[in-house]
Amino acid sequence: MINPKKPIVSICCSGIRPKNWMKIYRSVGKNITVDFELVFCGPFAPDYELPKNLRYIKSDVKPCQCWEIAHRNSIGDFVMFFGDDTLFTVQSPLDKLYKLFKEQSNEKMIVSCKQFWNGKPIPDVGNRLINGNPLSPYVPFSGLMTRKLYNEMGGLDINFIAVICDLDLAMRIYRSGGDIIMSDVGLDEDRENASEGSSLCVEYYEHDMGYLRTLWTDKDEVLNKRSKPFEPYKEKDLYTKSQGPRGRWRGNSFFLYEKIVDSPRVLKKMGRGILKPTMYLNYASRIIKNLLR
Repeated sequence: MINPKKPIVSICCSGIRPKNWMKIYRSVGKNITVDFELVFCGPFAPDYELPKNLRYIKSDVKPCQCWEIAHRNSIGDFVMFFGDDTLFTVQSPLDKLYKLFKEQSNEKMIVSCKQFWNGKPIPDVGNRLINGNPLSPYVPFSGLMTRKLYNEMGGLDINFIAVICDLDLAMRIYRSGGDIIMSDVGLDEDRENASEGSSLCVEYYEHDMGYLRTLWTDKDEVLNKRSKPFEPYKEKDLYTKSQGPRGRWRGNSFFLYEKIVDSPRVLKKMGRGILKPTMYLNYASRIIKNLLR
């Protein structure tokens, strides 16, 4: 049960792996100075009973939008990002993050976890906007911030699909006079055991990091302000239709149109078919069969 007398941390997750969720819950463990809730949003419901401070919201929209949904439905004084293939590596991690936050006497800041990859720590130089450049700003890994700050910044930008949307949020905070501080609270991104062979970073890193770079860098130099206006998520159809670039998730257009656009195989066949008019009927038949699969 959540203790209303303590600050509450809402751990907000975009998730597809319900089998991992109780492991995450246990890795949060017992914390003395704060209480917590876990809020998962994604397409797959768990087949077991959830603790009262673990909530699930069903949605088939893209992962970054699932994070926005989880944040908007959380109740904590603090919020933080989380993936459902990560686990804390230390005891009472939220106590430690909260203590470090309070020591800064700065409400406009993010406290980042320390990233591990399959049990091995990532060097701090890898947590920079320009990877390997120690002069570029820190970017957080599962950052903790106040709900007030998250709301003041307008949440996430709709132009990210699956990853890195929180890094743009961090840069907006940083450039508005805020700060980012790195903690020693370890968080292990366990690719081998927890990710089940699925990696959104592998699939969508090129698109999302490419967009982040257009916003905040120019020829390996960090910009003083965002190069494009921020576009927040709209409340209308938030739970049912992916907004902005959507990858392979359901969007706002007709289903058959999206099915064609999303299928490189279909588009390739259509391109070859245009060059062979005598094959039009044959290709049309194949396209229809692919759409009905």
